[in-house]
Amino acid sequence: MDFIKQLVEKKGPEKSDYHALHVEIERIGTLLDHPSASIQYSDFLDIIFPVLSVETMQGFAFHKPHGYSGDYEIIDRIYRKWKSGKEEFRKWDEFFHAQEAPIAVRNRKKFFLDTLVSSAQFKEGMHVLNVGSGPGRDMLEFFQENSDSRTSFDCIDYDRDSIAYAQELCAPYLDRIRFLQKNIFRFTPDREYDIIWSAGLFDYLDDRKFVFLLGKLRAYLKPEGTLVIGNFSRKNPTRKYMELFGKWFLYHRNEEELVDLARAAGVSDRHVHVFSEPLGVNLFLHVSHSSSPAGD
Repeated sequence: MDFIKQLVEKKGPEKSDYHALHVEIERIGTLLDHPSASIQYSDFLDIIFPVLSVETMQGFAFHKPHGYSGDYEIIDRIYRKWKSGKEEFRKWDEFFHAQEAPIAVRNRKKFFLDTLVSSAQFKEGMHVLNVGSGPGRDMLEFFQENSDSRTSFDCIDYDRDSIAYAQELCAPYLDRIRFLQKNIFRFTPDREYDIIWSAGLFDYLDDRKFVFLLGKLRAYLKPEGTLVIGNFSRKNPTRKYMELFGKWFLYHRNEEELVDLARAAGVSDRHVHVFSEPLGVNLFLHVSHSSSPAGD
């Protein structure tokens, strides 16, 4: 781990160091996967601890000041390519934002916006359910580009701080955004939706919860509606970095696994499609409505 120690001492990697650093992270991560490894995770932490300040992206992920991974603040920092104001941390933040996973998260937001605009109901206005809505920047950007849209959003988030943050960010458009602090597993909507979108919640659900929630949400689609679920792919090349530097663990899945989970929820193949953002790091399971979910 001498190479990483050198980078810590010189206050972060240059762009010319990125490839070598990525290779070293993969090597260390693979070693730590084996119980007989000659090094321990604590040894690794001793080296990188100086750059795990909450004033860095990776340190914010590691310490989880809001109590959970992937909180609204770090997601919005990823969207904005936030960098520390302290010079000794900026190179680490630049490295963070250059990784495939943060790029895929930014691509994920664009995918959602493109999905909204390309919907057949776009011109008439849509009812959208945003599950695990987070910082709300996606909706802010939607209305900034489509200020006259009659689309309305119901936003479900369990974190009251996340809702407060999003309400402030989206203040000019609260006439078309309704925020609800709810546990999605216990939430019962009072309407049906044209689009139900979940950007990252399903990354944290095991297969049993994934299947249950998919089936629950699908029941609230309008006849021509679509449920879109984001999930990180097994092809995520940033996985070791996320886990070593950020203790950020996800349920990674491939296309076949997502289709199988949809089948387990009672969805036939003709109602299922899987897409991805340009990097192929974030997959999107599209499930269309059926009037008889249990029998199709």
